[in-house]
Amino acid sequence: MKKGLKYLAILSFFLIVVFLGTFKIVNFDFGWHLKTGEYIYANRSIPKQDVFSYIAEGNKWVDSHWLFQVILYMFYALGAIPGVIFFRILILVLTFGFLFLTIYRKEYYPVSLWVCLLTLFISFQRFLMRPELMTFFFLAVFFYFTERFREYPRFSLLIIPLCQVMWVNTHGLHVLGVLFLLLYFLGDLLQMVLSQYCPVIPKIEINRTQWQQKGWLFGLTSIALFINANGKDGMLYPFKIFQELKTKNAVFSRITELVSPFAVKHVRFPDPSFIYKIFLVISLLAILCQLKRIRFAHILPYGAFLYLSVLAVRNMPLFAIIATPITILNIYGVLDFIQKRIKKSFLIWIPGSSWTGVIFIIFAVTICFFIANNSLYQRLNYLRTFGIGESNFYPAEAVDYLKNEDIPGNLFNSSDIGGYLIWKLYPEKQVSFDGRWEVYGPYLKMIQQLGNPYYFAHLAEKYDIQAIILHKRSLEIQLMGPWLRMSRSWFLTKNTREAIIYKKRTY
Repeated sequence: MKKGLKYLAILSFFLIVVFLGTFKIVNFDFGWHLKTGEYIYANRSIPKQDVFSYIAEGNKWVDSHWLFQVILYMFYALGAIPGVIFFRILILVLTFGFLFLTIYRKEYYPVSLWVCLLTLFISFQRFLMRPELMTFFFLAVFFYFTERFREYPRFSLLIIPLCQVMWVNTHGLHVLGVLFLLLYFLGDLLQMVLSQYCPVIPKIEINRTQWQQKGWLFGLTSIALFINANGKDGMLYPFKIFQELKTKNAVFSRITELVSPFAVKHVRFPDPSFIYKIFLVISLLAILCQLKRIRFAHILPYGAFLYLSVLAVRNMPLFAIIATPITILNIYGVLDFIQKRIKKSFLIWIPGSSWTGVIFIIFAVTICFFIANNSLYQRLNYLRTFGIGESNFYPAEAVDYLKNEDIPGNLFNSSDIGGYLIWKLYPEKQVSFDGRWEVYGPYLKMIQQLGNPYYFAHLAEKYDIQAIILHKRSLEIQLMGPWLRMSRSWFLTKNTREAIIYKKRTY
């Protein structure tokens, strides 16, 4: 009975994972990722210059996501949007499966479930159909096999470098794998040295053979960074993106995912920023309670990823994935300490007994209910809808109008919907802007000048712009809307719930 309850509780956790991964496609970047996968599959080559934008056409494009895009397109070709959503759910289940198994003890299994649940709700805001999902997965895999390196040294020597090869071809944050290994192994080395001079620091046993194996592992994983379709540019891609993000422009300043979670004010439960702060307190308390058993191989990655999470909201899941096994392990240590010092079995009431499993199952079913009826997303003001398909947030009606009208010349669009337009209109139409910051570079400064009708008139003449489509939530509509409404050169031809379309007057 107790064993069945345990499996039911674990199953209920992964049911939450499935429910949180089952929502309609809503992010605009999905469009250009999908279309790029189709382009690569059709042409049997990875684009080196931009082909989707008439403004950035021919600009250098380091497509570090090409493998993810091809896999995405394969799932789309096999199952359309349901196939894509299945792909997302599969990645999420595997990610949290590795995370759950990294530090697992059957007598304390609810501890793993509750801590993983916190990580799940810190991360679910980033469960969009983006290459970022692959980074979550690979981080969990790296931690799992690094923690079990003594048990499976040969297998780890194969699987971790192989994962790094895939990582460097799927997402720009691939350097996090090598960084994690470096900090993990450096922590062990530091602990071995310091424990000889400071008796308070616990000693660890690592023989010469194990050090050689770890050296090989780090070396092979580092070499794997060079095995990518873009060579040196692909390896250095994350550093280029970091430099782009440091620049100040109107586009980046409006992106809330790039601000610190501590700069986000007036958030409430269950907002990921709110849960992140709760998780941070729990993880720090667990570390403090286990200082006598400190493991530098855990503390160094914990500190580095904590720093990344403090920089930007989008990095909170990275920290949570690394901190989860560390937090669970430290809580196990606390429970063991208490268990040894009392006569009566502590398992009667600690998070390892049957009733805690029952509570988790009830809680999980309740969460799934609130996800399925969209109460969770409505409370957080997320533009998500539980189910399978395309979100109503997309300007589908406006795009259908453009297809039927077949307007000659180029189309100017707000940058946020560029990815969606690439998906629906390319190759018949190119876009002006989309979400690929690195492709446009200094051209992004154009957006800040769109409030000047004379500047746009010059732009329209230069690029033969005959129509304008602006999403109603975009920065561009705020800049261009006032003068477009009074313009004699442009007239409103379509006004839908999500977008407006202007056409150029012909005299």
